[in-house]
Amino acid sequence: MRIILEDGFAIQKGTGIGQHTLNLFCHLKAFPEIKDIRLVEKPFLNEVPSAALRRILYIAWLNSRLQLILRRERADIIHFTNYLIPVLRLSDAKYVVTIHDLTAWKFPETLPPIYLPYIKWAIFHAVKTADLIVSVSDAVKQEIAELFGLNIERIRTCYNGVAKSFLESPKTAPDKIGTIKDKFGIKKDFLLFVGTIEERKNVVTLVKAFGRVRNYKDLQLVLVGRPGYRFSMFNKYLNEHGLNGEVIVTGYVSEEEKIALYDGAAAFVYPSLYEGFGIPLVEAMARGVPIVASRIPSTEEIANKAALYYDDPFDYKALADRILELLDSDTLQRDLVERGVKRAQEFSWEKVSKEHLRAYRELLGVDK
Repeated sequence: MRIILEDGFAIQKGTGIGQHTLNLFCHLKAFPEIKDIRLVEKPFLNEVPSAALRRILYIAWLNSRLQLILRRERADIIHFTNYLIPVLRLSDAKYVVTIHDLTAWKFPETLPPIYLPYIKWAIFHAVKTADLIVSVSDAVKQEIAELFGLNIERIRTCYNGVAKSFLESPKTAPDKIGTIKDKFGIKKDFLLFVGTIEERKNVVTLVKAFGRVRNYKDLQLVLVGRPGYRFSMFNKYLNEHGLNGEVIVTGYVSEEEKIALYDGAAAFVYPSLYEGFGIPLVEAMARGVPIVASRIPSTEEIANKAALYYDDPFDYKALADRILELLDSDTLQRDLVERGVKRAQEFSWEKVSKEHLRAYRELLGVDK
């Protein structure tokens, strides 16, 4: 079979979807059933400085130049990993689209209003048009079927994968952890969060919980990730409560630094309001970090019994209680770590790529 992967500009931006696409590409190449697989390069679009203009030109490109590429390459499948697919179809290639989450419907207030109509239109068009919809969790699969009234058979769950380095790298040496802590101004034991610093990730609730936890434990809170939507409100909260020295926002870190921060953390805390999957959960499990998380469907599905949950994502007191419960129990920490390390193996890219290949084969009728 001949496969083309198209991710919009996710690889260029270094986003999680971009990493997902690159890993999928690299692992699918190894299967003998795939005669040819490629990523489509768009250098002329990458150089357009205006994001709005680039998006308009990209939509035009999807419905013109890309159609010629599909016919010329005689592609069997084009997999759109970033939810936007063409309106036109001028080749015999099957359309596969990955839907990572339904934030635009579930928590629209956590997205910039100017983008909401665009995101909703793009996802609606994708799920109504694609020959196969790939969801990153069973939770999202069910949401898609219910929201759009689709037959569940049109949707296939293929989990996200975790980079091999998280699964296979040895524990970071203490002196190396110390060096990285010094770089970011971490002077104490610390709680860790990884993800975009935005409203959907519920970081203000985490900071409120941390305020209670530090009455009992001498800790810092480390937030690893880029600023996202309404970051200014979060920053204002830190300033008003005098927490800038105790809550550290690292911004982007390298993979090596991120692994070291996981390895050095007392616990990983993930209080999200909504997730489609939650790659940091798998990273934390792979690195043997005990997890406290909000009880939302996708997180329970992915972390399973490897996390300690609290029920209401906004209940910072309950979150603080769970964190303290974890920190005060060596037995609980050990149990969660053991379960997490085992659970993380289910998200290796070897397994994830095999699931995608199986979905492609079924779509083309190879396994029928």
